[in-house]
Amino acid sequence: MANSLDLIICHPSLRYKGGAERAILGIAKKYSPVIYVADPRLESGYDEFREFDIRTLPGHPLERISSFFAGNERVSVSIRAGFRYMFHKFSEDYDVINAHVVPSEWIRNRNGRVCWYCHSPVRAAFDLHARQMGELGMIGKIAMEAALSAYKYGEFSVLPKIEKICTNSCVSNNRIRKYLHRDDAEIIYPAIDCKEFTCNGYGNFFFYPSRIIPEKRFEYAIDAFRKFSNGKNWKLVIGGALSDSKRDRDYFEKIRVLAAGSNVEFRLNMPDVDLHELYSGCYATLFTAIEEDFGLIPLESMASSKPCISVNEGGPRESIVDGKTGFLVNSPGEMAEKMRFLADHPGECEKMGKAGRKRVEQNYTWKIFLDKMDKALRETAKGKAED
Repeated sequence: MANSLDLIICHPSLRYKGGAERAILGIAKKYSPVIYVADPRLESGYDEFREFDIRTLPGHPLERISSFFAGNERVSVSIRAGFRYMFHKFSEDYDVINAHVVPSEWIRNRNGRVCWYCHSPVRAAFDLHARQMGELGMIGKIAMEAALSAYKYGEFSVLPKIEKICTNSCVSNNRIRKYLHRDDAEIIYPAIDCKEFTCNGYGNFFFYPSRIIPEKRFEYAIDAFRKFSNGKNWKLVIGGALSDSKRDRDYFEKIRVLAAGSNVEFRLNMPDVDLHELYSGCYATLFTAIEEDFGLIPLESMASSKPCISVNEGGPRESIVDGKTGFLVNSPGEMAEKMRFLADHPGECEKMGKAGRKRVEQNYTWKIFLDKMDKALRETAKGKAED
């Protein structure tokens, strides 16, 4: 074990391209693990995962209750995953298990030596509970409350057994302390590869890339752009993945209608090459997610030598240096003011972009992330000799 680790990674689904999947891919490239999922589909995820040994956990009879949530795919997959991780016992030998998105940490119920990289506790059960319940009808609320009660029961039965918890930010760490009552999580910031991002000038458009879901709060960015762009020849490009779920599709229709009459362009489900091209050519980026766990958008923006104007909440408060690599704002009006400032001061925009690139190169590299993860995984694996 001195030079290698027999690693198992647990993650419900690799179907999407998100921060969690990016972190898992980086870890997988280092250790060539076996990856256990509940949902084997990869069609919208990172193609590079096809190079690894991905196995689907066997089903459990009780997971049939997931059919009650057929209209909410993420909840349905999570329920199936919960039963599979909770009751599966690995027969193969391994050094350590690295769990990621909830409920993959439930693998600890029947298997030891788990290092859980907690991207965030389930926000629908805690800080976003009232907001998400407000979107549901009476029957939906009853069903969701039942599902969240079951989640909490499973979570709190497994939590005391988990040997090591890592997380992606102070924001997530505070949630872990407040809601999960564990005060021993280690913060290991996510990473990006700066070589993938370049600057090809500063075009007359702002860019907000993110998944099209209500939690990303695109209406805030659209409102700010309206306030900024009156009479100006600028554009806002919104780019991100849109799923087939009714909730996400309804939200997209809402923001599409809201943006009507403004110079707002939507780019949906685009390949990475187009994403990088937009980063490279934009003037600056916007980020308006609700208390984001950490947020890779500010890092990718800075790596592209573009300032990021973000809401003053969540992970961006840790990654953005206000006034140096971007701005942290408290209202759409203030965001519009910062957009106006950058538009009127191109030299300052370029200066902030270069400072951002330097910050990412010094603090958010894969080497830093993987060195810290390696230490955490090996610390957890030491328990093997005691089993």
